[in-house]
Amino acid sequence: MMTKSGNRFLSDNHATKNFMDCADVSAKCQRNPVALASEANPAMTRKLDLSGCWNDVMQLFRTHRELLLSVAGVFILLPGLAFAMFVPPPQSPPDADLTTIYANMQSFYQGNFGWIILIGLLNGFATIVMLVLMLDPSRPSVSEAMRRAFSIILPYYAMGVLSGVLTFLGSLAFILPGIYIFVKLIVAGPVMVAERAHTIIAPMRRSWALTKNNSGRILIFLLVVAVTAFFVYITSVTVFGIVIRLALDGEIAGTLVTLVDAVISMLLTVLMVCVYAGIYRKLAGPGPEDIAREFS
Repeated sequence: MMTKSGNRFLSDNHATKNFMDCADVSAKCQRNPVALASEANPAMTRKLDLSGCWNDVMQLFRTHRELLLSVAGVFILLPGLAFAMFVPPPQSPPDADLTTIYANMQSFYQGNFGWIILIGLLNGFATIVMLVLMLDPSRPSVSEAMRRAFSIILPYYAMGVLSGVLTFLGSLAFILPGIYIFVKLIVAGPVMVAERAHTIIAPMRRSWALTKNNSGRILIFLLVVAVTAFFVYITSVTVFGIVIRLALDGEIAGTLVTLVDAVISMLLTVLMVCVYAGIYRKLAGPGPEDIAREFS
């Protein structure tokens, strides 16, 4: 028969163990709360709420609008505007056949390959910075987000290249496998940023798991956003272009039309980054702040 002192000892020992377990969980949560949630139930998947996802996208944009636009203005708008103004587009005669048009385009890209790659790298860096601004629970400043983005830029680009190669290889088999792979890896970038998975394969595996049973919903959401953005872009550029050319003549009109085109393209790029972040947040569940609050 166990004495009262023995019962008290076991009770105290059990309470101490529970306290240490809670402390360990709290420490893990503070280091990486999103990863902790995924470890707790790695098989858990969430149905993507399309309307809720769009609301989250708009909330992300409204909350971080000034920071996102400042980053996009420097790393997306200015390089794109400079390229459009100082690099003449390929010119083909009105009666040119497809072979001539293709040859002109090929010559254009070959002659400006270095600049095109540089602009792509700057746009990619801007994407990482914007993801850090939206998904990092520490709410970093732009300079802090840039430092963190620079620290993960190599694995991020390597992961992007690998994802692109897999998507391309899948597209060789009647397009559909490529689309499927693209959708399954759509949140690999946000995973690398939000969950601090600074390797190449781990974010891709996590993205594949998060998108389980949601590929169709994600594809529909992306198609709706992309088609809407395309029509907004075409309509805006056309309307502003007509108004500007009716009001002004010569190089000034052309420069303003180029500026409008670059600004609208920048805004749509920011929107798509918010879309990727919004999809991730909906699939991953509560944000780090919410999870940390539960264990505080």
